[in-house]
Amino acid sequence: MNKENLQTKVDALEVNADTLHKEFLKANLAVQAAKQELADAGKPVISESLAADLVDQISEMFSDVVSNADTSDLSPEFSIGYSNEIVLECLDMSNIGISDHDIQTVLEEFFAIKIDEDDDNS
Repeated sequence: MNKENLQTKVDALEVNADTLHKEFLKANLAVQAAKQELADAGKPVISESLAADLVDQISEMFSDVVSNADTSDLSPEFSIGYSNEIVLECLDMSNIGISDHDIQTVLEEFFAIKIDEDDDNS
């Protein structure tokens, strides 16, 4: 095979490789979409704006609780690092509680929560 034939062969293989790479990328995107669809299967569907409102309301509730917390309820643990820096290792906030009622109230603003019915007919 001469140099011109080899160059033609290389060019054809590069075009083929480029085409296969594009097909691979399309297939990979399809796989990712299918995985996301599988992960979302059976989940209740809510709008993006409703989800954003939920995040805002719950975040505001937690922020209010933390900002109104008594600092004497916090249990910080400090350590000294290798460069003589004082590092906050842990901040135990277990004495500061968020009530289930507060979370329930936020969710009731966005969802009609119905009492579960027993499917047991005994």
